[in-house]
Amino acid sequence: MEIQRTNPSQFLLSFFFLIFLNGISKDLHAFDGATNVDPFHLNRENFLDIQSYSFSAAQDRKWRRAEQGWRMTGGSLGLDLLFLRFQLKLMEKLSRGFSASVRIDHEEFYERKPLNFEIEVGWQSSFNLTFGIAGQPQFDKQNADYGAFITLGDRQESFLRLHQLRQNLFYNEKNLYDQSTQDPHPVENQIKGTWLGDDWEFGFKWTESLPMTLVDPTLDLDFSHEETQQRLLIEHQWNPDWTLGWQWKKFRSEKFREATISPDPVDHRYQEVRWSSQILQADGPLAQDWYLNAGLRYDMFRHHLVQLDAINDSEENSIHSYQWFGYMRQLLGNETAWETGIYFGEVEKSLINLEDLSKEEDRGLEGKLRISWEARNDYVGGGALMFTSTWNLDNFANDFWDGGNVTYQSTF
Repeated sequence: MEIQRTNPSQFLLSFFFLIFLNGISKDLHAFDGATNVDPFHLNRENFLDIQSYSFSAAQDRKWRRAEQGWRMTGGSLGLDLLFLRFQLKLMEKLSRGFSASVRIDHEEFYERKPLNFEIEVGWQSSFNLTFGIAGQPQFDKQNADYGAFITLGDRQESFLRLHQLRQNLFYNEKNLYDQSTQDPHPVENQIKGTWLGDDWEFGFKWTESLPMTLVDPTLDLDFSHEETQQRLLIEHQWNPDWTLGWQWKKFRSEKFREATISPDPVDHRYQEVRWSSQILQADGPLAQDWYLNAGLRYDMFRHHLVQLDAINDSEENSIHSYQWFGYMRQLLGNETAWETGIYFGEVEKSLINLEDLSKEEDRGLEGKLRISWEARNDYVGGGALMFTSTWNLDNFANDFWDGGNVTYQSTF
C-alpha cells in the first residue's frame, strides 16, 4: 500500500480548526469499569519481562499502517497477574461512504481490568473528513452509551481524530440488579493524531477520564475514579532499511473505595498510581534474513496506597528501572523464524511506610535471556504465532527458568 502524504501546512491548519471544534465534540472513551483497588505486586524484574513480551518495533509499525487486524501477547510476571495486551480493529466499508467497525485496546500488568470493546459507524465526506457515532455495549444494569467522532484524514496515514462517548446513561434507573447509582457518569476526553512525512512519523494521544462517582446505598459504598494518559511517538527512517524511534508513555490514576459496613480491607482504600516509560530503539536488517532490534528503556512506577481502616498498612512503593535490550531474528523461509534476546537492567525499588515514614530500599541488577520460535505466514493477510521461553541470567544457578509467553499478530 502506497502511503499518501499530507501537506504540513494544511495539516496544521486543520489541527487548529479541530481544536476549536473540541469545545463541541471531545474524544471520549468511558471509564473501563475496574472498581477494584489492588495493592502493589510488581517486583524488580517485571519491566524486563514486559519489554521482552512486547511487540517489536517492526510489528508496531505494521500494526499502525494496517486497516484491520488483531493481536495479543501475554506472559508470566511471577505474580498473581499476567501481563496482557490485546488489540482488535475490524472495519467493513459500506455503500455511500458508510463504514462500521469494532475496536478493542486492552492492557493490564498491575491490576485487573475488564475487557471492553467499542462499536463505531462512520460516514466519510468528499473532503476526507469522517463523522460518526460510537458506543460501548454493556450488559449489567440498564446501560447505554452514545458518542460522536470526527476524523480528518485516514487512520492508517496522516490523521487527526476527536471522539466523544458518554457511558451508562440509564445506569441510575431501577432494575433487578442493585440500587447503585453514578453521578456524574464516566466520561473520558481524548485527542489522537499521526503525521507522516517522507522519512518521519509523529504520533500522539492524550486522554483524560473525568472524575466519576459510584454510590451503592445497600452496601454503603462510595467509589470514585479519575485518570489521565499521554503518549508520544517519533520515528525517523534514516535509510531505506533502518529506523530510529522514541516513544513516551505516561499515566496517572486515582481511586477511592469506601464501604462503611464492610469488614473487608479491599473496601477501605485510596490509591494513586503513576507510571512513566520511555523507549529509544533502532531496528533494521543486518544481513539477508537477519534482523536486529536494540534500544534503551526507562520506567518509573509509583503506587501510593492508603488503607483507610488501618493506617499502619498504608504504604508507597516505587520502582525505577533502567534497561538495555536487544534481540536478533532469523527468518527460516516463509513459515518459521527464531529469535534470541538479551535484557539487562539496573533497578531501584523502595517501600515507604506511611505511618512512621520508614523506608526500605532494594537495588540490584537484573538480566534475562529470551529464546523464541515463530510459526508464520509471510503472504498477504498472514499472521505470526510466537512461543517464548525466558531464562534468568542474574540468578541462573538457583532459579534458571522465568516463565514464558505467547504472541500473535495478524493484519489484513
